[in-house]
Amino acid sequence: MIVVTRHTPKGKRTPGSPGSRNLLGLLFLILLCTCGPAEPAEAPAPAGAAAIIDRAVRAHGMERFDSVAIDFAFRDRHYQVLNDNGRFAYRRRFVDSLGGEVTDLLTNQGLTRMREGETPALTAQDSAAYASSVNSVRYFFMLPYGLYDPAVNTEVLDTVALEGKTYDRIRVTFDAEGGGRDHDDVYHYFFDRDSGELDYLAYTFEVDGGGIRFRKAINKRRVDGVLVQDYVNYGLDGADRDIDRIAARFAAGELPELSLIENTEVKIADPPAVIQ
Repeated sequence: MIVVTRHTPKGKRTPGSPGSRNLLGLLFLILLCTCGPAEPAEAPAPAGAAAIIDRAVRAHGMERFDSVAIDFAFRDRHYQVLNDNGRFAYRRRFVDSLGGEVTDLLTNQGLTRMREGETPALTAQDSAAYASSVNSVRYFFMLPYGLYDPAVNTEVLDTVALEGKTYDRIRVTFDAEGGGRDHDDVYHYFFDRDSGELDYLAYTFEVDGGGIRFRKAINKRRVDGVLVQDYVNYGLDGADRDIDRIAARFAAGELPELSLIENTEVKIADPPAVIQ
């Protein structure tokens, strides 16, 4: 602050000087000491987890995903997702290493595998593995809509700064009932405070020795009003999987890049009248 004073020549008096002006200055100093510096305005506290997720679903254009038909390709495999208010059918088609055409169909009734028009017998372990694989790809493609699942438990953790933006971080765990065979996995989702969009996510996993992954959304585009995005996949395998520090480690460049997750040939439409 710059204070400008006016000099009074010696021997002259102006109205109210010098005594009154000295008194006013003293009172001003007392007032400053009493009031102290103004407190900085506090940033708005994050809304509850449900409100943050609702906003994200709208930002991604996924409000109609209760009833939707989605087609996309991922790593040389074609996926079809059909949702109809609780009923679902998820299909995956690909050619196996022997050149046979394989179709996995996961519905409310369970998983069926077809190979070259025949239905091979599956062990319970194989059936669960195929179902988990199909559902996992579908789940990640449909984020953040998948956070509406009744087996999901959410908690707002904190606010995180990443690459110049502010994010609300939500922790997600899953109930054993309805949470799938990987229900012990823990997820963190990072929602842009300004746009509401999901820009980063992290998760731990226990299978195959365990590890941690951190994904950054890239190549954002709209398909029939829905925000579709790919991801750069970073992570570590083994016991080093402190998810609470994963964002800081990413920012510090400590996570190696593992793969690129690209969803192509995306089509989104209303579902057929009957899901079989």
